[in-house]
Amino acid sequence: MEEQASVVAVAEGIAWVEKERQSHCGGCSLRNGCGSAVLAKVMGARRNRIRVLDPLSAHVGDEVIFQLDAAALLRGSFAVYMVPLFGLFVGAMVGKYSFVPIFTDYANSVIALFAILGFFVGVGWLSRFSRRVANDKRYQPVITRIVTPIEPT
Repeated sequence: MEEQASVVAVAEGIAWVEKERQSHCGGCSLRNGCGSAVLAKVMGARRNRIRVLDPLSAHVGDEVIFQLDAAALLRGSFAVYMVPLFGLFVGAMVGKYSFVPIFTDYANSVIALFAILGFFVGVGWLSRFSRRVANDKRYQPVITRIVTPIEPT
């Protein structure tokens, strides 16, 4: 996955780049009837600032191409979306099969309580996972090339 952006700040081995947020792909003929395109027109052009690894020593003002490993993107997306959902379902099942026979009068409440607990266990795991991969270079976008370097003054 590659994107082009402008360098707005640099530090030792990292750069901050800004890229205009895209709310729609622009690839289909439904641009005028698409909810995402309409929302983008209403919200206006907004820019995202992204921290990227900078092995090429880019300078402020450079246009660069940065890349994120596709496998890392898939693993991260899976963790963010599926782990809390999985926790929700596992929690509901634990509540249903382990505690409903004990608290038969409160079956729905017990299932809902354990589903919520399972969801929060999944979110807790996700928090630890996020801290663990925060400095993992595989999960960091990296500048792969400088498109237009600035002229030295």
